[in-house]
Amino acid sequence: MFRANKALVVMCVAAFGLWGCAQGSAGGTAERIKALEAKCSKLEDDYQAAATARDAAKKKAVALQNERDSIRQELDQQLTIRTAERDALQAQYEQFRKNLRTLLGQADAAAGVSAPPAVSTTESPNPNKS
Repeated sequence: MFRANKALVVMCVAAFGLWGCAQGSAGGTAERIKALEAKCSKLEDDYQAAATARDAAKKKAVALQNERDSIRQELDQQLTIRTAERDALQAQYEQFRKNLRTLLGQADAAAGVSAPPAVSTTESPNPNKS
């Protein structure tokens, strides 16, 4: 009989334990589910906001790339124009120098000078020397 009493006591304690655990977690589970649903909803809202920000950033990046490309094309055109202007001016300058040399040669020939006088630019006259 002693064994039967022990078994009965163990069964009662186990049953009350299970009943107590079931009672405590039933109310807590519903609250936990609500908390998790709220957290999930907040995370979905955050995801939507992040996706919207990402899409806006992509659009802005595309717009900036297009602007950069158009500015680069404009600068390339300006560089081509300026280079052509520089080359034209340089050619005019060289032609001017040639014409000037030809005119100097003609003037020297008309004056009867066979060769232009040598001019030294390395030494400058010193007015203080006697």
